[in-house]
Amino acid sequence: MLANDVEKKEKKSDYFKDILIAFMVLVISIGCFFTYNPADAPMDLGSDGMNFATYPLGVASFLSFLGLIYLVISIKKYLSSSDQFDFTNQLLQAIKDNKSLYFKRLGTVILLILFSIILGEINFMLVTSVFLFLGFYLYDRRDYIFMIILSLLGGAFSYGLFVYFLKLPI
Repeated sequence: MLANDVEKKEKKSDYFKDILIAFMVLVISIGCFFTYNPADAPMDLGSDGMNFATYPLGVASFLSFLGLIYLVISIKKYLSSSDQFDFTNQLLQAIKDNKSLYFKRLGTVILLILFSIILGEINFMLVTSVFLFLGFYLYDRRDYIFMIILSLLGGAFSYGLFVYFLKLPI
């Protein structure tokens, strides 16, 4: 009997965790609408379809749509499993149980923002290698030699892909 209550409580906490993550996705995607416009380019599609200015807008729209679907499904699951709706207790429990997960997700978003800001200022391969190294570190990988090798190989592969294969001016 007690084991069933514990499993039920953990499941409610997991559903509430999904609701919090859905809100984070929505905040990030809505923030992209207002903050990311490279070189203040016009947002009209024009005759060429998607370009470097309208592509992030399309990605933010798609991410918002998926975030809304995720939020609705998560709320529906939470309410269907919930006997009593104790919002503050569930919120505090979900934050306490999953603070490492939230820290890693927030850290990833901060790394991506810093990567996009620094990208035009410093060499692409160097920035990509540092980004990969910090990403490995953020997600608790601690064999530094292997991290450095993978980061340098990932940066070189990305540089080769974008510059030589896709012929993008980076």
